Amino acid sequence: MIKLFGHLLAPEDRGQCLVSVEGGAVTAIEPAAEPFEGCLGDKTSRILPGLLDVQVNGAFGDDFADPSADMDRICRGMLTFGVTGFVPTVVTSPAAAYGPVLANLRRSPHTGEARVLGVHIEGPFINPAYRGTHAEQQVRLPDIDEASRWLDQGDIRYLTLAPELAGALDLVSYLVRRGVRVSMGHTNATWAQAGAAVDAGASMATHLFNAMRPFKHRDPGIAGYVLATPVPAGFIGDGNHIAFETIEMIARVKGPDELVLVTDALSGLGMPPGKYVLAGREYISDGTCGRLADGTLSGSLLPLNKAIRNLVEEAGVDPSTAVRFATANAARVIGMADALGHVAVGRAADLVLVDQAWDVRATIVDGRLVYDAGAAAEAAR
Repeated sequence: MIKLFGHLLAPEDRGQCLVSVEGGAVTAIEPAAEPFEGCLGDKTSRILPGLLDVQVNGAFGDDFADPSADMDRICRGMLTFGVTGFVPTVVTSPAAAYGPVLANLRRSPHTGEARVLGVHIEGPFINPAYRGTHAEQQVRLPDIDEASRWLDQGDIRYLTLAPELAGALDLVSYLVRRGVRVSMGHTNATWAQAGAAVDAGASMATHLFNAMRPFKHRDPGIAGYVLATPVPAGFIGDGNHIAFETIEMIARVKGPDELVLVTDALSGLGMPPGKYVLAGREYISDGTCGRLADGTLSGSLLPLNKAIRNLVEEAGVDPSTAVRFATANAARVIGMADALGHVAVGRAADLVLVDQAWDVRATIVDGRLVYDAGAAAEAAR
């Protein structure tokens, strides 16, 4: 049995609690004023559901668009950030590259690892004007035949496309019928085009404001549509992709269940600053975000637990709401709300214990203690 003591954000605020875990499930949640002997945590600790990173491009030096990415190492390493499940993202690549890449990312759960929750295909069906760091020569129009091959080759959880492109709405309808979610991103879509995509089955927006038609008071575009409707939106919390003031604004405008905190992390996550690769293109990591040589943003290097801290300390988001963005909401948009994202008696025990600074002290997956920061520090001495 494992017992954790701390302020429980389940993600709803439950106050100081003792959480008991046995047989892979949460067996009890009890209000408690003091820690018990032998439990993990103290009065400064917080207990969270396992964090879910649903847009991550790579980590620990490896890029998910590379079929040689070391998934064993990455799945173990993600536990140090409190991430118990993640969705690898494959950015715009040559058509022939997807088969080997998707084969490498198809992965059943392994004991002692974060789970791979399917794959996010970001591009190649995006608007060249908003491609960001995606390779221009590989951007192409929506193609149902190509997308169909991906479904045969891998476990596709969702796809990001530009809904204004020719053939996009037909592809949206096709993917939704096949059980794949569709997100709108890297796009110049108008308000009306975004609405048409949602009518066809699109259910999310990718990294709100980044690589999309900007909001203007006479032309609200896709960003305005997403802000004004219940469409869930992912956003990046590193303070570089969007300002903390903007995060404070969208947290007020959107409903508490309509925002998803993502890292959009690159292969440099968990690594020192330096030069790394995204789908064959070199970028420079400063330890917080990655940029091409010309300054174009490529993604973030901030782990999910520290992004939550940013929301609370820099954007003034309530801690329970910030945790919801990275747990319950993330589970919902990928269709896994019944299994992930909450701490409750009888549910599978995926839990994270963090300290006052939101640094991860322990990670539990399926009721097993799979990362202990204290033990790791002792072993490193």
